[in-house]
Amino acid sequence: MEHLNNIVSSDFLKMEYDYIEYYVGMAKMVVYWHVKALGYKVIAYCGPETGTPDKCSYYLVKNDIKLVITSASQPSSYKIVSFVDLHGNGIKRIAVKVDSVQEHFSLAIKNGGIPLQNPVTLEDELGSVEYASLKIFDDNEIVLINYDNYSGDFMPGYINVEEDWDWPGEDSALERIDHIACALRLSEMNLWENYFNNIFFSKTVSQFDERKKGKEKEKKIGMLLKVLQSENKQINNVLVEPDHGVKSQVSTFIDQHYGAGIQHIAFESSNIFRSVEVLRANGVRFTKYPEVYYEKLRRKYPDLDTTLLEKHGVLCDVLDGALLFQIFTAPIGDRATFFYEIVQRVNNYEGFGLDNIHALFEALETELMAKSVL
Repeated sequence: MEHLNNIVSSDFLKMEYDYIEYYVGMAKMVVYWHVKALGYKVIAYCGPETGTPDKCSYYLVKNDIKLVITSASQPSSYKIVSFVDLHGNGIKRIAVKVDSVQEHFSLAIKNGGIPLQNPVTLEDELGSVEYASLKIFDDNEIVLINYDNYSGDFMPGYINVEEDWDWPGEDSALERIDHIACALRLSEMNLWENYFNNIFFSKTVSQFDERKKGKEKEKKIGMLLKVLQSENKQINNVLVEPDHGVKSQVSTFIDQHYGAGIQHIAFESSNIFRSVEVLRANGVRFTKYPEVYYEKLRRKYPDLDTTLLEKHGVLCDVLDGALLFQIFTAPIGDRATFFYEIVQRVNNYEGFGLDNIHALFEALETELMAKSVL
């Protein structure tokens, strides 16, 4: 067993997600939290001052992670206002960079993709950006985008605002998007599994079924989980569906979010213990796990040094000598909905921590249920 002090970072899952866009009630405040708490850097902005009258959008970057945080700038911005009123602060769009927007869009439509925006080109003096979008879930979108012919900070309409947000802090060691997890309504799994696999040309690589069946008395989590992965392992989407009649953190998300949507994003860290130390010092709250989890881990893997794991509240999964470290934040907003996961893959770990599902869901349910009315 590789000792925790001599770990080798994994090159697995260098994602090709491009940016994630949030719709929120007050963008500047959410941006401030991501800067101060998570260590992001604000690069660019668009809004009424730049010729975009209906919204304020900030473009944030942390290594290979790109976020866009958007709010309405006037009451008539009904698309943004209605999303936030219904779902709360949450993710609206997942953008994926592709070589040819037109070609990928056409293939996706041929395979059953639902078009929201046909391919369009935005231009300014710095070049052009091509994009299109496809529908997912109730109110979400997949954006196909290509920047090959653009030399600006992000895309036309944005201006550089780095000097306005120059607040250096300790490095949180967050590197890239590892995977995106989505919560579905009951009986939606087959629908969205096929849809995602068709538009991303991915396949289902893992499944975890913890639904109650018949008269089983054994305690079940009450959920079905599937991992969808593109052939080149650049896109990883996790779909989770609740069980009928079982109150769980998945059904709580559906209730609080008012429908299917993106439940969490997992960021890969180059040093998860460093990330947890910095984020916790910045006021980020993490889900807590019982001591019995680490006791079981010690018995199962006696050569694994669990002291550091328990100190930081990090979970560990072992697969053929490779390790996955993972931890979840508490919900980042007022509703029991969206949160972040932080992972570190060690020695080419290629799984998704399914052995930790029980510990994860029991702890998450304690955290999330506390924010909901049962």
